[in-house]
Amino acid sequence: MPQTAQQAAESVFTLFSPTFSPTALEEYGVEATADQRPLITREILSLNLFWAHHALLNVLSKVEGERVFDELCRYVRAAWETMLGLEPSALAGYFEEAAARRSLYDQIVQEGGSPIAVFTEAAAMAESDGTIQSDDRQKFLAFLIDLIPVEAIGETVEGLDLPHK
Repeated sequence: MPQTAQQAAESVFTLFSPTFSPTALEEYGVEATADQRPLITREILSLNLFWAHHALLNVLSKVEGERVFDELCRYVRAAWETMLGLEPSALAGYFEEAAARRSLYDQIVQEGGSPIAVFTEAAAMAESDGTIQSDDRQKFLAFLIDLIPVEAIGETVEGLDLPHK
């Protein structure tokens, strides 16, 4: 049965939630201050959105992919405070920042980089901008590799059944 763009976005968004568990970072030994936690959440969200956008545009037409991605961004806005625990004021400018990250990550993938190369770049940026401590870079990288559901996002997107417009 065909899905709406909203249903498709919801099925992708549900894959994101395990990566935002506060205990998940602790299990990897990543220490974060109260000021760093929201920055880490935003970085994880940006990576999830990148892989979703990448999969949507590789599997669906550009129009369909962007339509589902727009709905996915609506889910993010709705979950910003409740599920993600982020301050409402931090939403301003976030999607522009995420788009800049997507552009950088797209370039890595276009040059033949694997998901690990993207995660390595993300961990390096997180370290350089103070999102994580230098000592936690490898732990954060392991966290990203293990918990960002790149394959599940791709499989979910491949299974979408959207009506053609």
